[in-house]
Amino acid sequence: MIAKKSRLRWFVPWKNMQDSKSKFTIVINTYPNKTRNEDLTKCLDSVLKQTFKDFTILIVENNSSLNEIVLLLKKYFDYRNFIKVINNPIKNLPTLFNLGWMYSSSEYLVYIADDVEIEPSWLESVNKELSNSDDVGVVTGPIISACFPAGEMHRLYLLSQRNVVGRILSWPYLHFSMEDKVLKPGALFESGAYSIGSSLEISKGYPRQEIDLATTSSMGIKRKVLNEVNGFNTVFNFNHADGDLFIRIKKAGYKIIFNPNVVSHHNVRLGPSRNAYFIGVDTGIFYRKHVRPKSFKGVIGVFLNLLVFKLYWIYNAFKTKDIKQLRGISGFIEGYFEKED
Repeated sequence: MIAKKSRLRWFVPWKNMQDSKSKFTIVINTYPNKTRNEDLTKCLDSVLKQTFKDFTILIVENNSSLNEIVLLLKKYFDYRNFIKVINNPIKNLPTLFNLGWMYSSSEYLVYIADDVEIEPSWLESVNKELSNSDDVGVVTGPIISACFPAGEMHRLYLLSQRNVVGRILSWPYLHFSMEDKVLKPGALFESGAYSIGSSLEISKGYPRQEIDLATTSSMGIKRKVLNEVNGFNTVFNFNHADGDLFIRIKKAGYKIIFNPNVVSHHNVRLGPSRNAYFIGVDTGIFYRKHVRPKSFKGVIGVFLNLLVFKLYWIYNAFKTKDIKQLRGISGFIEGYFEKED
């Protein structure tokens, strides 16, 4: 019994652990989910296969106790000096993201979701980007979805392109809201919509380029940048906290880089962020804070994007026979007009 306790002693909250002096802290946020153990095991295995080795792993466990994560991490006992755990059951994603940089001292941080696997040279490529330029604050790359279509937006896009009628009907939205760049990586448009290219296999063939948005599911970022912009804004619940962060980072003068060598794979699943009400509230806050169209085309784009947003929840309500789906609309109104920052 004593030996068993000794072997598990290192699975404790961060405050009882010695701080890391590694160049990178790899932050993995976990969430209660049926496939979490399988997903997290794949994620950790991919991290431990990195060609660049100067890192510590910090798991932010979003559960009521440490029991489950302790059992899962027993197989990684040989890596006990590299894996540390914070446990926090709060259901506010930006707060959990902030724990990663507030409770580590590494020069650089990496954020990956617990259902993401990174390729062996991922961290090496991130290190080169962040180390070689003072004005590069964030780096990301292809985050290839295991699903096809790669999410709801991609599914709707594919459906719209299946025939001539669909292409005609979808053209106004794709032209005004998506600015004819729907398959670009990390683009944020005047309408408040964003592109979907980074989640597709074709993105591995894209050139290195500066973009508007990265993804907290797979990115590297400098600590000094997070310090300068004061981290993630906890006024958001789940959605758009990353978009808000990247907008503030660019306003601070830093570049966000898409590098096709920074390849990861997303075993995507539906989680708490799919709650209609929270999506609505967060979207409303995001629009109030950041969406300022600069052209007449952009104004039309905003109108069409919000129209599609509302029609989507109406369609979901009919499809699922769940009137709560309409809370996506009421949540948006609340977030835009009522929720304080």
